[in-house]
Amino acid sequence: QRCCICHLWGASVTCRGRRCPRIFHFPCGSERGCVSQFFGEFKSFCWKHRPVQCVQAVQQDQTLCLICQEAVAGQPCYDTLVCPACASAWFHRRCIQGQALRSARHHFRCPLCQDVATFQEEMFRLGIKIPDR
Repeated sequence: QRCCICHLWGASVTCRGRRCPRIFHFPCGSERGCVSQFFGEFKSFCWKHRPVQCVQAVQQDQTLCLICQEAVAGQPCYDTLVCPACASAWFHRRCIQGQALRSARHHFRCPLCQDVATFQEEMFRLGIKIPDR
């Protein structure tokens, strides 16, 4: 199959969005904002059908990523995620992914409110890979 992003052959990841014909290479999809879920059926979604956060979170002035302390987007989006439990902890996707890889499932939690269950469930849904160890 041809990748819908780079147009080269060998694409094998298909979007699970309803009637979506997009097929892409995993690295191409990651660069373009596609989401792959690392649990259950291991579904992948293109940039148009990826899951989004429905958290009611309000920023106070310029909010910083709790991990790198640099500015985040003004609202939840592909590159900016919010803790669903406290709605006060904001992260860059790359920062929380790094935290997940370093912490693994047993220790991965919201750095602010310390929630584990709700936080991990939402991060999994949004395509954050959380290893078992």
